[in-house]
Amino acid sequence: MSIRILAVVAFVILAPLGAFLHYVLPRHDVVRIVNTEVRRVDFSGKPVDGSNPAANRDVYFIYAEDIETRKPHVYRNEDTRWGFPFYFKFNSADVQAVASSIGGEKGVALITKYGWRFDIFSWFPNAVSVRRWDPADTVIPWFNIVFFTALALLAVLIGRRLRRARG
Repeated sequence: MSIRILAVVAFVILAPLGAFLHYVLPRHDVVRIVNTEVRRVDFSGKPVDGSNPAANRDVYFIYAEDIETRKPHVYRNEDTRWGFPFYFKFNSADVQAVASSIGGEKGVALITKYGWRFDIFSWFPNAVSVRRWDPADTVIPWFNIVFFTALALLAVLIGRRLRRARG
């Protein structure tokens, strides 16, 4: 097989996998919380107009800005419950209370999130946790380190098996 065909096949397989992992794996932002809000929305995410009050839910939002560039960040704060991605988050009200407290102090927070921000579709990353940020703290993404180490070991093991199978 030529190198170009192999590169295209690898890209076609690895690009969606990379995008999927970028969406579901946790990332961290150090931001200044400027406001929090609770919105009543229907299950598609659109604001409720009152026509069907049973088919709606409350969604928490956290508004923040980058502490250096002042670029705005908006986070959705919803429980993932037992659904995918499996963060088993059941404490969105508690996370919102912490965010509101930090925002009232105009404090800096470390927000752990997953997901993407798409303006066109009004998609927001989901805040998994919020905590006060101390400048002496260092963020080490332990979960991602362990995950990618395990993924690399799995790839090495599969590669070895394939080499043995070929002879």
